[in-house]
Amino acid sequence: MVYVEWTVRLMEKGRITLPKELRERLDLRKGEVLKLILEKRGIRLVIPRLEEDVIDETKGVIKDVEPELSPEELEETFLAAFSFRVKAGEERS
Repeated sequence: MVYVEWTVRLMEKGRITLPKELRERLDLRKGEVLKLILEKRGIRLVIPRLEEDVIDETKGVIKDVEPELSPEELEETFLAAFSFRVKAGEERS
């Protein structure tokens, strides 16, 4: 499921520029470390700062429970919730 899509051009030395709107929505700052993960369906951009927050906030919440969602469905649900959180933050500004 695609929520927002941007197209970027690969520049010399393999550089890309993340669109300003994306950088602002995710509060990305100059020098911040990002991870690119190669998957079967494409490349996933991971922001370690946000990833750690989710892990810390949910640590120990669910124990001995079988998930009702597949990993793909869980990821889509998480992205939808995060997207909503980002949009809500924009409306407050």
